[in-house]
Amino acid sequence: MTTGTLCLEQYDLPTPVDACGRLVRLLLCCLLAVASSVQASQPLVLKLGGSADSMAYARLLLESALQASGHQVTVEELAGQDSLPMTRLEVMLKQGGISALILGRTEERDRKFLQVPVGMTDNLVNQRILFIHKGSQPRYDGVHSLEDFRQLGKIAAMGEAWADRTIWQANGLVLETISGDWRRLYRMVASPARQVAYLPRGAHEMSREWRLHPELDVERNLVFVYQQDHILYVSPTQPELHRLLHEAMLAAQDTGLIRRLAREHYAEVFEPPVSLQQRRVIQLESGAP
Repeated sequence: MTTGTLCLEQYDLPTPVDACGRLVRLLLCCLLAVASSVQASQPLVLKLGGSADSMAYARLLLESALQASGHQVTVEELAGQDSLPMTRLEVMLKQGGISALILGRTEERDRKFLQVPVGMTDNLVNQRILFIHKGSQPRYDGVHSLEDFRQLGKIAAMGEAWADRTIWQANGLVLETISGDWRRLYRMVASPARQVAYLPRGAHEMSREWRLHPELDVERNLVFVYQQDHILYVSPTQPELHRLLHEAMLAAQDTGLIRRLAREHYAEVFEPPVSLQQRRVIQLESGAP
């Protein structure tokens, strides 16, 4: 034992080897902290798709919720998708071309995508108002219950991938569905040669669409309500984004942020011709998964 070693042991001082190891560990910790800080400072990238209005609301809601949770966000809106059918948008979501979509909940979508099971529209989407044949309002004036409506024998027009399809079927209502571009449904309902009589739309959708379709009437008295708001589906290719959105949207629900943004963005649902608060409620069973 040398004098130098004796002195180190006597005063419990680290040997040169110990000191070097501690220095390496300290440097590694510093590097990890810097890397984590850089990663945290990089904004989250959200790729959104769908119609212009659906993207505008999704952007407002998701940006606000993530920023309220302390995250920076960069949003990329994929242009030219107004004409894409929902089936194509869902393929893009599955493959990661779209980060997230606000959709009606179904068992099939639950299997394909990562869910954030929080209502995204403050129950505006699950309050359905009808586009009907021009001049056919008197046929609906006597409806005061679901059974009254069934007795009319009217056929609904819907997209094949719509969550409403299973809800209408669960309530004994007749419908006809189409695949591909669901926007053909407006023309189908307007045509006297077709058997379909009405097209249900969410209250928030109707508040924007009634001006675009003067060939149709907005049914004046009824609102069909079920307890199944749209939720957020996240691409299965982005599990970390799903985790962050899950936390952020739960917080947005608890603080009332979702309710405030939905009511502000879709304020026209309380104005004519939608006038949501003045309508006769027809309650539907949701058939939720």
